[in-house]
Amino acid sequence: MRAGASCAAREVPLSNHAFDADGAERMHRLLKHRVERAVSAPVVGWITRRRVRSKRLVLAYHGILPEGEAPAGERALFIRESEFTQHLDMLASIADVAPLAHLDEPGDGRPRVAITIDDAYRGAVDVGVRELAARSLPATIFVAPGRLNDHVFWWDALADDAGNLDENVRNHALRKLSGVDERVRTWAAMSGITSRNDLPPYARSATRQELSAALRFPGITLGSHTWSHPNLASLGIVEVAQELRRSRDWLHAEFGERVIDWLAYPYGLQSVQTQVATAEASYAGAVRIGGGWHRETEVTPFARPRLNIGAGLSVAGLRARLNGTVLA
Repeated sequence: MRAGASCAAREVPLSNHAFDADGAERMHRLLKHRVERAVSAPVVGWITRRRVRSKRLVLAYHGILPEGEAPAGERALFIRESEFTQHLDMLASIADVAPLAHLDEPGDGRPRVAITIDDAYRGAVDVGVRELAARSLPATIFVAPGRLNDHVFWWDALADDAGNLDENVRNHALRKLSGVDERVRTWAAMSGITSRNDLPPYARSATRQELSAALRFPGITLGSHTWSHPNLASLGIVEVAQELRRSRDWLHAEFGERVIDWLAYPYGLQSVQTQVATAEASYAGAVRIGGGWHRETEVTPFARPRLNIGAGLSVAGLRARLNGTVLA
């Protein structure tokens, strides 16, 4: 009898806790959206836009989830096609969207922004580029050539059913295994961690031919995301130099003048050593993940900040950042 009572005593609080947690999360999202709508209002933007005058903002997108497709991979990296188009429409109306390589040139007086896309997911190379071209908006796609052609990235393969990647897994993969795909997969298999490789096409990397098709649209350029997408900050200087040069050389050989000598650090991770190596490899600049509005004189050209656009950032939230109401 005591055993049954003990079991019931454990179950009731757990159920209430789950309910409370779900309710708290829904309430948080509701309040967040209301706040974002309030601070993104035009009258607020008119007041706060002076805070970002003469500054620049680089946006970092990853995957695009096409309409009608089921979510897959690490969900936080994929923005729905409908939301992406809303972002682009809003950007076209209130921002001066410039090519990354020309971001620091004088603009038209509106907030000056560059659009970048990491990893060359097929959904972004196909659907994303099509939406950009429809609005004549420029963008740079950062490519890791060694991970093209239907590659499933390890973080997407190891995400759970809800699309979340365990932080302990992520940290071990990045810090101990240098974010190297083959090492991570071997370790995951030995550790009994489920790996999914049957992801839909949009959540896999594009092919060389698909990149070439994307470049038929004016304004689309390619940049380096290293050769194989490792954590450069954890590699030796020789390995870093090889990753940087091999990627850029391949891209120039394949796509010529449509390639810009810019690097996006994989995982956004870098160090003083990697910055020096990037400069010595004759890159013009490099971008990380994290940060927001900045002036050219406020940052090193080899660690320029980018605002990461994940699945949780609403259109109102992005507008509030463009207006200077939220400086992040």
